[in-house]
Formats: sequence, structure tokens, C-alpha cells
Amino acid sequence: MLKKIISTNACKKIQELLKTLSLPAVIYAENLIGKGFGETKKQIAIDFILNKLPVFLLPFRGVIKKLLSDVLDFAIELAVEKLHSIQQKLPDVTN
Repeated sequence: MLKKIISTNACKKIQELLKTLSLPAVIYAENLIGKGFGETKKQIAIDFILNKLPVFLLPFRGVIKKLLSDVLDFAIELAVEKLHSIQQKLPDVTN
């Protein structure tokens, strides 16, 4: 029972961290590279998130990246959709 509570609590913290960092990570990657290069931008965004981990977790970035790769991919994809949604609502100022 305690193990389930701890793991649920840890999952919620991870989910909140990813929710907080994924959009800035996607914006960073988009600004760095621009349009196209989706897979490269995804890796840049994931690295951005991993570099924002608490200091005590930084030595474990590689392990965390492997263990949470699907979760990180999902968080990045959601952030990309959110960014595109935001961009569609912005007025076109290129004219």
C-alpha cells in the first residue's frame, strides 16, 4: 500500500514537472532550429527538460531518459500541439 502511494506521488510530481517544462522546451527547440527537423527538435526539447532536472538527479539523466523515453515523447508531442494551437490564434503580422 505504501509503495503504491509513493509511486503515485512520484508519478504526479514527474507529470507536473513535464507539464511545466515541455512547452518551454518545445519553444526553445523551435527558436533554435526553426521549421522542420522534427526529430532533431524533439531530442533538443528532451535534453532541455533533462537539463532542468533537480541537481541531485542530473547524474542519472541517461537512465531517466531511457526509462521515461515514451513519457518524454508524449509530453513533447502534447506541447507541440499546444504550441501550434497558440500559433494559430495569433494574428498574421507578416503582411
